[in-house]
Amino acid sequence: MSDLNNPVASGQPTERLIGRRSIPAGDARSVIIRQRYDAPIEEVWSACTDPNRINRWFIEPKGDLRQGGTFDLPGNAHGDILRCEPPRLLTLSWIYGDKPDSEVELRLSEDGSGALLELEHATVSDPMLIEVAVGWEMALDFLSMFLRGDLPGVSVPEDAAEEFEPSPEMMRIAQERGQTWAALVNAGS
Repeated sequence: MSDLNNPVASGQPTERLIGRRSIPAGDARSVIIRQRYDAPIEEVWSACTDPNRINRWFIEPKGDLRQGGTFDLPGNAHGDILRCEPPRLLTLSWIYGDKPDSEVELRLSEDGSGALLELEHATVSDPMLIEVAVGWEMALDFLSMFLRGDLPGVSVPEDAAEEFEPSPEMMRIAQERGQTWAALVNAGS
């Protein structure tokens, strides 16, 4: 079992990109993270959309979890489920505090015997780009650990985000990723 404060990446290279797209809030820039998982596409889809599995590596969503419904991640974001096409596409509006509305899209495709996950978070708020990029990349580390069976088989408590204390190693990894993303964001300006 791995230490939750020291997530280990999937072992596969992570591809990081900066994109542009239009969302309801306006012309947005987006961060795109691509990772390959050694699991069938249906397994990765289930880990990302089944509340009884999401809560093993992320925050359990509450709400009317279907296309046209809403979701709430207690202590984090909430929004609408705009598109849901299992096991390949999930698009959500993403509302976090008083920040401008953004949009998150999860795209899955088969990649040999595994699955390629592409997560895109589009926002009109440029200062948020690096923050969301690092946050999603760290979350995908936990997804990788979960899919490999390296996380405990217990639910993450709802108040875990409030109590979570990152380790020095985790802070170092987040800082390095922040620098990498900042360079990409600045190069794409």
